[in-house]
Amino acid sequence: MDNLYLAIDGGGTKTDAVLFNSTGAIINRAVGMGTNPNGMSFDEVTLHFKKLFTNLLLTNSMKKIKGCFAGLSGSDHPELTRKLADCIQEACPLPIHHLIVGNDAMNALWSGTEGASGLVMIAGTGSIVFGIKDNGASFRIGGWGYLFGDEGSGYFIGREAIRHVLMTFDYREQTTSLTMALSNYFHVPVISDIVPIVYKCSKDIIAGLVPIISREAEQGDYLAKQILFDASRELVALLQSGIERFETTPHVVLAGGIWKCRIIRETICSAVSMPLIFPSCPPVYGSIAKCVNEWEKKDEKLLRSLKRQLLGK
Repeated sequence: MDNLYLAIDGGGTKTDAVLFNSTGAIINRAVGMGTNPNGMSFDEVTLHFKKLFTNLLLTNSMKKIKGCFAGLSGSDHPELTRKLADCIQEACPLPIHHLIVGNDAMNALWSGTEGASGLVMIAGTGSIVFGIKDNGASFRIGGWGYLFGDEGSGYFIGREAIRHVLMTFDYREQTTSLTMALSNYFHVPVISDIVPIVYKCSKDIIAGLVPIISREAEQGDYLAKQILFDASRELVALLQSGIERFETTPHVVLAGGIWKCRIIRETICSAVSMPLIFPSCPPVYGSIAKCVNEWEKKDEKLLRSLKRQLLGK
């Protein structure tokens, strides 16, 4: 009988789940609401998982799930990990024989290393470095949030752009095309009018400035270029601090939306003298890889088949 497996990648805004079997078939995939307990109660987390599993498990012929790996944001503490595991077990209508809950950074790493050890730097709205050594020991660097960390992140870049354009309003810096670009983004006639808006908006709105800043930099705006180079330096320092934790050269994975920015991507690649992996698969593939490596004896043929399906090939 085919073994069923459940791979989950859960964040603050969405949760991605894939149901697959040991013959290499992806049975279904569903995306639901976020499941980070830092932003909701555990009852809400359970409810979100229930809705997700309702969309994922559409047939009554399934009896049990042999294994599940869930990489979830907000699972950094053992007590939180245990509670999240309880949420999944309670929400899932099928019994799960083996359940492992880990940090969502594990998925990001394994989506690039096929489940092997290494280092991942995730740079999106925030930034963090996470590593797993060959002996299984793990560590994290950064990720302390927008007030005290998240260097080089989307929020960092957006905040710096806002800070600089407000300085141009004070005639402390020269005005560039970035001022008009930000005025248009926030729909204000005068750049100083963004102040009450940015103090009330979410971090995602600030981080959403990155494509605008990238565009202006590509078109020659020197201030936009400087902001991106400053962010790149922060990311290089963060990455190097992680690499130094390894005794031998690790696999290095770069994940997150920041790497869509050509200037940052090329600056990092030229500053780090080792191969860098940009995953072609979404993070949930890292959870799939963990399941295969853990319960299907690292079957490479099985993993390749699942990867092709996930990429739609």
